Amino acid sequence: MLDTFILTASRKATPTPIPGVGAQVASDLKDTVSSAAESAGNLLDRFPQVISRLLIAGAVLIVGLIVLKIGKLIIAGFARRNGKKNPVAARRSETFRSIISSVFSYIMFFIIAALILHFFGVDVTSLLAAAGVVGIAIAFGAQTLVKDILSGLFIWSERSMTVGDLVSINGVDGTVESITIRTTSIRNYNGNVCIIPNGDIRTISNMSRNFKRAIVNVPCPYEANQEYLVAMVREEMEKAAREVDGINTVPDVMSIVAFDKNSVRLQVAVVCPVGEHWRIEREIRTRIKARFDQEGIIMPHYSVPESDD
Repeated sequence: MLDTFILTASRKATPTPIPGVGAQVASDLKDTVSSAAESAGNLLDRFPQVISRLLIAGAVLIVGLIVLKIGKLIIAGFARRNGKKNPVAARRSETFRSIISSVFSYIMFFIIAALILHFFGVDVTSLLAAAGVVGIAIAFGAQTLVKDILSGLFIWSERSMTVGDLVSINGVDGTVESITIRTTSIRNYNGNVCIIPNGDIRTISNMSRNFKRAIVNVPCPYEANQEYLVAMVREEMEKAAREVDGINTVPDVMSIVAFDKNSVRLQVAVVCPVGEHWRIEREIRTRIKARFDQEGIIMPHYSVPESDD
């Protein structure tokens, strides 16, 4: 009886196979393998087409970069020919070259990208239409860029400044190195290059137009005879006009122009070549200081009070 119970329990514990499950699994596995093989076959069939498109895209990129290089050389050659007349024309031609090269680069990169997308089956026309619709949506976010570009065009057309000019913009003094469609680069006297977006430029102080004036303020003691000081400084400036390169006329010596706390102020001014005013101002200060020392006149200056300790 125990054997009969054990036999019955073992029969109940053994699952009865479902008819057709194995066949279904085999069929699914066969379909998966067939699909993978078909995809691999299609990839192999399209492989030469993909390779050819990649080669064409590479050729377009190389040709485009060559055209870009040649175009920049043509623009630079045209600018050099127009800039041989005089230094002002040379600076204007360099500004023209900088801006036109920038615009030409943007156009060429756009054309190269459009051609490559076209060879890969992308509908460029639809893409441009979509870009126009999307452009309206992002126009508000690109206001700064648009402002920079428009300001760059106005700077170029109005010739407010040119490459090589000595300018002061937004508190930055230096020489204009380049003007692109979006930014202006200025190298200051420390050698640092400052990049200023054209849209941020409000006031341009151009120190390279026609001439520059060297101005020196001379502090003089109240107790000294002012007529004697003015005559002495004028005599020294007459010597400077003969001896200092860049001073072509006798500098103007103006009598008292201001009353300071510890001194009265004389002023010396002279027209000089552009970019030479710093050197000439240093020369004038050096000569006046030496003459004051020679005459025994002490210039007013701040002295540190002695400590009681």
